[in-house]
Amino acid sequence: MTRPPDARAPRWLLALLAVSILTNLLFAYRIYLPRWVQRWHEAMAVLPPVQAGEHLRGPADARVTLVEYSDFQCPYCATLHQELREGAGGVRWIYRHDTLNAGHPEANAAAEAAECANEQGRFWDYADALFVNQKGLGAALYPRLAGELGLDVPRFGACLSSGKYHALIRQESAQVRELHLIGTPTWFVNGKRYMGARDAKTLAGILQAAAAPASRSSAWTRVAIAASAWATG
Repeated sequence: MTRPPDARAPRWLLALLAVSILTNLLFAYRIYLPRWVQRWHEAMAVLPPVQAGEHLRGPADARVTLVEYSDFQCPYCATLHQELREGAGGVRWIYRHDTLNAGHPEANAAAEAAECANEQGRFWDYADALFVNQKGLGAALYPRLAGELGLDVPRFGACLSSGKYHALIRQESAQVRELHLIGTPTWFVNGKRYMGARDAKTLAGILQAAAAPASRSSAWTRVAIAASAWATG
C-alpha cells in the first residue's frame, strides 16, 4: 500500500515562519513601545503651576494661559515667538527656559542675559531682541543689545559675569525632564501640550478654542488618556 503524503509543513518552513514572527514582534517592540511610553508620560505629567515672579506677558487674569518652554537659539522657537507676539493678544503668556539641547551652545548664555535684562524690567524686550538677532548670539551681542535697549550696561555686564542665574535656569530645565519634553518649543495652552511652531491661522484656532468654557480634567481623565495612548499607539 502506498503511504499518503505528509500534509504537515516542513520543519524548515515552520522555523522560518517563527523567525519571521519574532523579527516582526521585535521590530514593533523597538518602534512602538518607546512611543507608547512617551505618550503615557506626557498624559500623566502635571505642568508646574505659574508662580509669582515668572516672566508674564499679557493680562494676569486672562482666560487662556500659555506656558512656553523655549530656547533662544532654537529656530522654531523664534518662529513661534513671532507668531505669539502678533497673535496672542489677551493671553497670559509665560516664558520658561529649556536649554538642554546640546546643539545650542549659546542657549544658556542667552537665557542668563535675558534674566539680567529682567533685573532692569526689560525681560520681554530683551527676549524679543535675542530672537530677532538669533544668528548673532554670542558674548559680543549681549551687552550691545542691553545698550540698544537703554539698560545700565555696566550693571548688566556685572550680572552676566556673576552667573547668578545658573541655578534658576537649571531649575526650569529640570522641569523639562519631569514633563518628558522632547524638543523646543513645547508649549501648554490651559494645560494642553503642543510642540513646534504653528502658522498664524492654526495658532488663532488653538487659542480661540481654549478661550471657550471647558470642564476641568480630573486625574481619572488623565489616566483614561494615558490608557488610550497605549491602546492606539
